[in-house]
Amino acid sequence: MQFTKLPLCRAELWRHVHHRLPTARPGECSLSNRRSDGGAGGRKSSNAINIPRTSAGREERLNATQPSRVVQRVSGWFYDGQRFREGTVGWEEDVVVEIRSGRTRRPLAEGLIIPGLWNAHTHLGDAIVTQELKGTIEELVAPPRGLKHRVLAKAKDAAVIAAMRRAMATMIRTGTTGFSDFREGGLRGLKLLYAALAVLPMQGLALARPVGLSYDPREVAAILRASDGIAVSSYIDWPRDAIEKLAADARRAKKIFAIHCSERVREEIDAVLDLKPAFLVHMIHATDADLERCADAHVPIVICPRSNAFFGMTPDIPRMLRCGVELHLGTDNAMINTPSLLREMEFAYRVARMKGGVPARDILDMALRGRHLADSHATSGIRVGARADLVILDLPGGRNGFASVVRASASDVRLVVSGGRLWPAPSPSVRDASMIRGRRRRIARSTR
Repeated sequence: MQFTKLPLCRAELWRHVHHRLPTARPGECSLSNRRSDGGAGGRKSSNAINIPRTSAGREERLNATQPSRVVQRVSGWFYDGQRFREGTVGWEEDVVVEIRSGRTRRPLAEGLIIPGLWNAHTHLGDAIVTQELKGTIEELVAPPRGLKHRVLAKAKDAAVIAAMRRAMATMIRTGTTGFSDFREGGLRGLKLLYAALAVLPMQGLALARPVGLSYDPREVAAILRASDGIAVSSYIDWPRDAIEKLAADARRAKKIFAIHCSERVREEIDAVLDLKPAFLVHMIHATDADLERCADAHVPIVICPRSNAFFGMTPDIPRMLRCGVELHLGTDNAMINTPSLLREMEFAYRVARMKGGVPARDILDMALRGRHLADSHATSGIRVGARADLVILDLPGGRNGFASVVRASASDVRLVVSGGRLWPAPSPSVRDASMIRGRRRRIARSTR
């Protein structure tokens, strides 16, 4: 998905939105910030970059004709999409350029290395709601009169931006480098999301919706120009003709259409799948036949176990996998859960055990697959040519790596690399000490 092009003659609102995009050029307005060169996060260049095909145990590098710049490295046990291998991962700017066996001499960090996690379903705007919550799903989150919608309607822009930014900071501190957000509030909601993201090294999919539960072609066209797609509440919340038009407009614009389904009650799956959604969220009350229909249609399902548990429900994860469904993992409402995928993975693993259990590796893959919507070339493992999104955990690796990951907590995060940028960034004192050591080594060599 490329940047959405906006005419510069649009109303002041458009200028207000795109000026807050983290890396957008004039007229570009999309959170996903991806390139179209066919690589996962690869940079276009006039110089050819070759990616050699190598076996799993051999060294892999990107060779560029341009002069070599700084390659930063981490060492330990890294996830290649199948298993954990011992070795070193190196990146230059925002692209992984090196994977090799053996450990490098002065890595930035050592530990268990996994790709940056992708939170496949968030509602970051309702982080503005800080009170203790009581009530049903309808009373708290259902449009248009649920608690979150009433609070968001009254909240000041600056307060919503600050709340979303705190939630994003929590995500990146806990190893999440990308997210798919269901953004309420129409164009205003998009503007606030972009403003919150502008200072953080994260990727995101901005999936907006109209302000009300009705179809206005001009509003929908404007939203699709400024976002990565449309994502709405459940099918039963909307007039049938309105939701069908929303989905059709998203398809024509080649944007994402997503929807909650069978969260409160079972919904008619054929009617929902007729909308051609990119993915569904929840499916708690789905039957086996419903799940098999989703599998046959190749429509992934995002599960949010902690959010469901808050309302007294849990997903049957083993049953969903037996039906052939591709599962992604999300944290749902920021007013209900902290948006930490580490906590979500641990809870999902435990909930799955209640129904017979699933391998820890399956849980990790659920927390990685969401990036496929932002980049169809993305894989679950670390590979040369991919965007440099890495999480280094202070945990044992080897054959027990998957079990370690689903038990990880925020305190185990040693370093997060998001698009090549480090979090936390090295302090000036650390950089100064490194420069001093480098000068000393150069002086020592020159006097030999």
